[in-house]
Amino acid sequence: MQRKKRTKWALFTALIAVTFLAAQFQLQAESADTFLSPECVAYCEEIGKQYSICPELLEAIMESESSGNPRAQNGNCKGLMQINVNYHQDRMNRLGVSDIYDKRGNILTAADYLAELFMEYGDMGTVLMLYNGSKNALERGRRADYTDYAKKIMKRSEQLERLHQK
Repeated sequence: MQRKKRTKWALFTALIAVTFLAAQFQLQAESADTFLSPECVAYCEEIGKQYSICPELLEAIMESESSGNPRAQNGNCKGLMQINVNYHQDRMNRLGVSDIYDKRGNILTAADYLAELFMEYGDMGTVLMLYNGSKNALERGRRADYTDYAKKIMKRSEQLERLHQK
């Protein structure tokens, strides 16, 4: 009987320890600097400056869209920033982007599109919902009823800005 109590107590203690460690890991992951390659971060800095877009916003989108995988593909959406080539072929041609899987070209195409959306709509939540192809983005943006995607990107961008002391 005594042995069963010790085993239960040991399991209970282990469960508490694992729960605590998992919570600590989650906090660290949420506040950690980006896991993106230094090359991608440098492109975000360069292109963000060119388009007056916060590089941390570009990084947050990239983390969410492709986890930093330049070969990511989901249907017609491709590369780091998940560019839909069908919708952005003219933009890519204008920018001289011939390979959507080219890191710099992919980020450049996304930043150009984001800059266009910011010029037209101004509101970051609305811009992010449009970028993500969210249903009723304009209507939701007018009400500041942002999708989880938009809220997640805005939150992560703010975290990265704080980490970069901006």
